[in-house]
Amino acid sequence: MPNKEATLRIPESLRKVKNIIGVFSAKGGVGKSEVSLNLALGLKESGYTVGLVDADIYGPSQPLLLNASEEEIEVKNKKLLTPLNKKGIKFISMGLIAKGAKPVIWRGPMVSGAVLQLLSSTDWQTLDYLIIDTPPGTGDVQLTLLQRIPLSAAIVVTTPQKVSVSDTRKGIEMIRRLDLPILGLIENMSFFQPEDSEKKYYLFGKGGGEELAKEYKLELFSQIPLTEKKDSSILYEMDDYKIIFDDLSKKVVAQMDLIRKKINQVIPQQKA
Repeated sequence: MPNKEATLRIPESLRKVKNIIGVFSAKGGVGKSEVSLNLALGLKESGYTVGLVDADIYGPSQPLLLNASEEEIEVKNKKLLTPLNKKGIKFISMGLIAKGAKPVIWRGPMVSGAVLQLLSSTDWQTLDYLIIDTPPGTGDVQLTLLQRIPLSAAIVVTTPQKVSVSDTRKGIEMIRRLDLPILGLIENMSFFQPEDSEKKYYLFGKGGGEELAKEYKLELFSQIPLTEKKDSSILYEMDDYKIIFDDLSKKVVAQMDLIRKKINQVIPQQKA
């Protein structure tokens, strides 16, 4: 259910994808990639077919989280890439395509072109949800991605920090400028709570996500705590975080259903 302007240029490989959701953060280092991955795992656990695109060409981290390498990629009919199957989700990353340890130095149009090429060259088949982990920021790269990728909706990730909230405000304005629905807001790194303790430590401030949600009339989907990650490198594989992301995935599905109903309501009925 992509946005109206993008409908005319949906790549063939995306035509069986029902919902394409971009996960945005206006600031780096807020945990956007972890949120994207664990949301995808939560949706998969709910019974949906899910794909995940690591589109952060400057600092792709999903291959490390999923223990993926470029050697696993297969090319179908010399044209389409077969996405990797990682923990039950279809996965592809710019980090598996842009090989080497050197940082990528590309301008906005080149980055967005590369991401669109990756999306259109991957054999996604039928998916209920495709989650796109986008590059952080609010510049030309993000604006061009919003204009060129046929997104259905966006999710915004912030931390409680004042600087993050300030940057995220710019990101929300950018997304709204292009009339892309925002499903909700996620506040990551909300607090730290030691094991066997009731006390919470607000290391990055408190209330930033709530402030933004009220200002823009968005649903604050979740306030995700920090963790020492003793059990697993993937949050979803830890019981407390599985509960958080299962709840998040249900909220995302509910909001997408609401958006779909609103769109259907404004479509003119044909006269008999």
